[in-house]
Amino acid sequence: MSIEQYIKTDILQKRLADTSVLVVYDGEHRYQQLAQDMASEQCEVVDVSQGSLLTRQQAVSALSKLKSGKQLLVYVPKAAPMEEEEKQKDPFALYAAAGCVFPDPERSGDNFLDICLKAKPDQATEIRQLFEQNDNPSFEVINAIGGGVNWPTLQAALHTEGAANLLFKFMTANKEVQSKLAGQKSWHNEALSLFNSTLGLTLRTKQSSWSAIADELWRFVLFSEFVFDLNEAIPASLSDVMVAKSSAKPIIEELGDNLRKHTDYQSLYVERASAVEAELKLSALCVNITKLGNRDTFPFEEKCYLKQAIDALIADERDLTRKIVSEHANSVWSANSDSQVNWELVKSSQRLLETCEDLSRELPNFTKKQSDLIEFYQSSLRRADQLHREFEQAVNDCPVADDLMPGVVNLVRKNYRKLVESVQLRFTHFVNDSGWPPAGFLSNTQVFDSKVEPLLKSSGNRVAYLMVDALRYELGFELNKQLVEDADSHLFAAFATLPSITPVGMASLLPGAYEHLSVSLEDGKTKALYKGKPVGDVAQRMGVFKSQYGDRFHEMTLKDFVKMPKSKSIATSVDLLVIRSTEIDSFFENHPEDAPSMMQRELKQIRQAVNKLQSQGFQKVFIVTDHGFYMNNAQEAGDNVKNPDTNWKVEHQRILLGAGNLDDLHYSLANDKLGIKSDISMFAGPRSLAPYRKGMLYYHGGLSLQECLVPVIEITLKSSVVKAGQTASVVLDYKKGAKRITTRFAVIELKLESLSADLFGEAEDLETTEILLEAHSGTGKNLQVVGEARPGEYVNAATGTVTLEPGDTIKVTLKMDPEFEGKFKVKAIDPVTNSILGDVLELETDYAV
Repeated sequence: MSIEQYIKTDILQKRLADTSVLVVYDGEHRYQQLAQDMASEQCEVVDVSQGSLLTRQQAVSALSKLKSGKQLLVYVPKAAPMEEEEKQKDPFALYAAAGCVFPDPERSGDNFLDICLKAKPDQATEIRQLFEQNDNPSFEVINAIGGGVNWPTLQAALHTEGAANLLFKFMTANKEVQSKLAGQKSWHNEALSLFNSTLGLTLRTKQSSWSAIADELWRFVLFSEFVFDLNEAIPASLSDVMVAKSSAKPIIEELGDNLRKHTDYQSLYVERASAVEAELKLSALCVNITKLGNRDTFPFEEKCYLKQAIDALIADERDLTRKIVSEHANSVWSANSDSQVNWELVKSSQRLLETCEDLSRELPNFTKKQSDLIEFYQSSLRRADQLHREFEQAVNDCPVADDLMPGVVNLVRKNYRKLVESVQLRFTHFVNDSGWPPAGFLSNTQVFDSKVEPLLKSSGNRVAYLMVDALRYELGFELNKQLVEDADSHLFAAFATLPSITPVGMASLLPGAYEHLSVSLEDGKTKALYKGKPVGDVAQRMGVFKSQYGDRFHEMTLKDFVKMPKSKSIATSVDLLVIRSTEIDSFFENHPEDAPSMMQRELKQIRQAVNKLQSQGFQKVFIVTDHGFYMNNAQEAGDNVKNPDTNWKVEHQRILLGAGNLDDLHYSLANDKLGIKSDISMFAGPRSLAPYRKGMLYYHGGLSLQECLVPVIEITLKSSVVKAGQTASVVLDYKKGAKRITTRFAVIELKLESLSADLFGEAEDLETTEILLEAHSGTGKNLQVVGEARPGEYVNAATGTVTLEPGDTIKVTLKMDPEFEGKFKVKAIDPVTNSILGDVLELETDYAV
């Protein structure tokens, strides 16, 4: 292969295939003709040397019109800008940012010498001698070197040519190729020549079988890459292990990169590298090495990089943490489930720490007025609660979090607690002075009368009223982001009624609650009363709706509505459908550690319910809630507040009702400042986020933005369901066709493909697609969800939806139900229609324990 062909096929074409946009900077004017030769129907080439203004306009036009499958190459006859200031002045730097660069000054092996060595590794000595005499030899001179060297038998058996390609094909030979080699003898001497001239490898094995030779070649290549990458000396005990000659470094690195990057061979690479690491005892012998370099050759290195990221996080070296994560968190070893959950915990930790620091700097600008603080929470502070929820989910998913990350979990929790406590103290100070609810904001007792009742004054308007227990504001925000994609959805904020407990909170959402609801103490228990009658349970509250709307009213649980057969419909006489859900609160009350992941199912069902309501002919949907909640994972020793007086009735460990003594650690509200009728003389509670009892991981009932600021989502549905036909399919794979999973965190590979083509046979342009990834067991009424996508880079932590970009292949961890074992099916599901997108992956558990 000529050097020109090598550059075109192995560099320019590969980079264009990866990024679609490539800028070729060429100060020596070496690559101009090669760049021009890349022009085709698929690839548009813009040669800047032909005139700056016109070509700049051409490049802008080409970039703006770039479609999936099309490519753009921009040739710039000058050296690539190195400094940030130079890049800002370079009009073509934005194309480099959108795609990639050649030669890339930051990429090892992109200078002309290294390219020549990769193209002709077997002539490395002659090439180096040539460059010592002439640092810019022509292509013709390079092509003239070693023209007579070849390995005909190997070339015929492996169906390729060129030393680098032959080595790659030999290392990855399949059964058919191995069988072909076993029936011949001449390839053996050719292999000896290839290995020696290209890598400096003299085989030690006396066997002539492919298996024995491949074992030694894999060990030699991988260990050589490891040694070349080290920034310190190898241990003395490894000094006798053979290493490639220094001139072979470019081809060694190219082999390692290709073996790891090529998805067809990643499983083989993992198997081989793990075996070499174990054989050479690298994990134990290299335990004291700290300067590893940048390559992910062996699995033990990934653990070292993880520890370095953790150490940098604790040392407050965020740039270093970010660099390590970007370079190593998505390595070939991330397909290992433990690796993924560990790296996700590091990334989640860094996101929360950085967000808390940013918000802490901004907070003083929003603490002078109560309205400013509340609006700041809605726009920004809620992000800390969201990321904290995701962080705690990552901690719970990481089986060795405390051992793996000493100090990190506590550090993150401490920083989060510091931020939310500073917000809490300002918030309770404002409420103590001005009363409840905050002036100028919607109260939950006003929601039904202001939002729903006007629509029901005349028949024909069909409204669904989803009463969701414990849907705090940040969750509502995330849910609304998903709903906006399906319908005309708007998010509002309201304030819960005190005490922020379910019986009172749900009663505050009834019709006429502002006028008729009151709170009382009877026999030491908090009672919600509607026109003086109890409304503390579901039947009593639904009775209020029934008495007011009669046959126009119907109610059911969210679970029952979603599972309702398509053949069944809500009677057309029903104008008000109340749908109830208590799952989120129930998850947290009974299983607080698992609740962040379990709530995804509830939000998924809400979204499906909205779609179903549209098909049932409803025009409006309101999603409301009784209260929020606070996750108290950041508690410390002694982190609770003492009840100042035993005369108080303690409700939900977060609020005091009645009368008694108070200290400076408490706020207090007389019953004329409660925003609700009550014969209770006073409501009081801790100014901080601490409860009255130790060890509570989850609570509500008191006064905080997390407990009391709640979402109201108003959705306008279309008059008829318009759903485009399925145009995309999701291809699923597990370990290149493996049928058994050996861990409860199985890494599934997903790719989005088009189902349709135009008149010319070209696939339609795909758009970013959102799916649910689930594992199902059983069928029909016995169908159970036994696994779901674990939150991560591509998975929304609140809703569990996976985002797929056209052409990308991504890896998502499927978190299996720890109680399930047996056969199951993995499905990509439309989160709105619940239809299956693509083929089903059939697997079976095979856990070691």
